[in-house]
Amino acid sequence: MSEIPIIHLGLGPIGRTIARAAAESGRFRSVGAVDTDPALADRPLNEICDADLPPLPVVPNLVDVQTEPGAVVLQATVSRLTDARAQLLSAIALGHHVVSTCEELVWPWTDHPELAAEIDDAARKSGVAILGVGVNPGFVMDTLPVLLSRATDEIEAVSVKRIVNLSERRTALQRKMGVGESPERVRELLEMEMLGHVGLAASAQMLAAGLGWRLDVLDLENRPIVADTDTESAFGTVPTGACIGIRQQVTGLIAGIPRILLTLIMQLNVEGGSQDEILIDSQQCLRLRLDGLQGDQATVSLALNQARLVRDLTPGLHTMLSSPIQTFP
Repeated sequence: MSEIPIIHLGLGPIGRTIARAAAESGRFRSVGAVDTDPALADRPLNEICDADLPPLPVVPNLVDVQTEPGAVVLQATVSRLTDARAQLLSAIALGHHVVSTCEELVWPWTDHPELAAEIDDAARKSGVAILGVGVNPGFVMDTLPVLLSRATDEIEAVSVKRIVNLSERRTALQRKMGVGESPERVRELLEMEMLGHVGLAASAQMLAAGLGWRLDVLDLENRPIVADTDTESAFGTVPTGACIGIRQQVTGLIAGIPRILLTLIMQLNVEGGSQDEILIDSQQCLRLRLDGLQGDQATVSLALNQARLVRDLTPGLHTMLSSPIQTFP
C-alpha cells in the first residue's frame, strides 16, 4: 500500500504528537508543515517533533506548501469553527482533503449551519472530503453510544458520563479548566465561553441525530469545582476554595422528557481516576464502562485512522456518523 501524503497544519502539542505518530506508523508521507508561530518559521519538521520525519521547513500558510493536490491536511489548530474557516477553505481550494481536530467541526450542522453549508459546498465542488474528529466531541459521548445503540431498540434515554483526571493531563488543559482561579472568575469566563470544554452540546445533537431523534430543548449547565483542601497542580499548589476543575452537563429534551444526559467532569485528583460510562435505557438496558481513555492519545489515533479513510469518502463535509467503521490490517 502506498504511503498517504499528509500536510501537518498546526504544530502545537497535539499537532506534534500526530506528526510523531504518523512517522512511527510507516503509512504516511509528510509533504508539508504549516504553523503561524513566528518562532517555528523555517525550522525543520523533524527537529521540531524530534522524530524520523523529513526536514520540511515550517511555512506560515498552506499555499506555501509545494505539493500536488490530493494530500490529507491534518489540522490541529483551533477549537472554534469560525477560526478554522479560512484554513479549511484554503485546503479545499488547493484540492486537499482535511481531517481536523477542531471541536466545532465534529458536528457543525446545528450551531453553524451556514458555515457548515459553505464548507460542504466548497468541498463538493473541489472533489474533496472534510472530517472533524476527536475523542470528545467525536467519539466517546456521541459516536460510541450510537454504535452501542445498534445492539438494542425501543430506546428511552441515553446518558454518558466522562470523568477526566486533570492531574494526568497537560498544563494547557488544566488552565483551560480554570485550575487555580477563583470560582467567581471561572463562572464569569464560562459565561463568556472563554473557559471549559468546547462541544458538549454538539455531542448531544450528534448523538440525537445518530439515534434518529430531534431534540426540542438543550439545557446546558456549567459550574466550577472548588477545592476542599490544598491541591497540587502542574503549576503549583491550588489553595482551598480555588477552582480545581469544571463540571459541565447538557440535557436534551423531547416533548419535555429528558432523553439525553451528558455529564463531563474534569478536575484534579479524581478519586478512582479517569473513566467513561455509557448507559442506554432501552428494551435491553446496556452499560459500558471504559477506564483510562486518554483524550490526547485517542484523538491522535482517531485523526490518523480517519486520514487513511478520508480520501475514499464522497466529496463534502462529513462527520464520524458518515465515516465507515473499518478495521485496519
